[in-house]
Amino acid sequence: MMRALLHTVKVQMGLSIARPMFKFIIIVNPLFLATLAFFIYGSSSPERLFHYVVLGSGFMALWSSIVYSSASDVQRERFYGTLELLFVAPVSFAAILIGKIIGNMVWGLISMGIAFLYLALLFRIEVPAMQPLLFFGSLVFVLIAISVFSFFLSLAFTLSRQTNALMNFIEYPIYLVCGFLFPISILPDWVKPISYLLPPTWAIELLRKATEANATFSGVAMPLTALLALVLIYIVFGYFCYRAVENKARINGKLGVY
Repeated sequence: MMRALLHTVKVQMGLSIARPMFKFIIIVNPLFLATLAFFIYGSSSPERLFHYVVLGSGFMALWSSIVYSSASDVQRERFYGTLELLFVAPVSFAAILIGKIIGNMVWGLISMGIAFLYLALLFRIEVPAMQPLLFFGSLVFVLIAISVFSFFLSLAFTLSRQTNALMNFIEYPIYLVCGFLFPISILPDWVKPISYLLPPTWAIELLRKATEANATFSGVAMPLTALLALVLIYIVFGYFCYRAVENKARINGKLGVY
């Protein structure tokens, strides 16, 4: 299983970077997002610059990588007629999806790194003093949470024939609803409950709390707890989506219908 998972990650990364559109998303798009964020917050404090320019633009790059890949990969397999073959392969379909998500996550982290280097070298943005253990521990948990959310989205998109429409529909609203560039406190009251139900909202909040001056574990406890609760909820959602995919494939025989 582990060998198949690692091979899926390797193949996924190679196939993704071979597409010109994905190269744009990984390499060029982060530079535009980072520049836009800097123009908005250029006169702010160093800590606020890091929270909303570095982390904000980096998270937008990570989200674009995940949503485009996790959604379009399913649609692409369906278009090529290989979705059914993946489902009946000796390795479970869930393991293949996880491998694809991990591969996309690696490219997303590279994209975040590109945005950070661009901002640090060109705009001289300073990295605030932080506790490395708290920050990297939070980052690992954030990546796990985003992977779980991406797994749920991949399965949900597998059930739909309108993958491209859904993919394009959710990409940019997430930037605003989850507070990547702006605090969600400025959003209308009817939007805030939606924000609180989405893992990216608490993921970026966790990283911001972890990079505050004098950050402590008690300071990150609330976003960490909320993110953990949402991870468990989306694991349950993912399980039921997987069962629905199984029914569509084994009972209805319509998994690959385009």
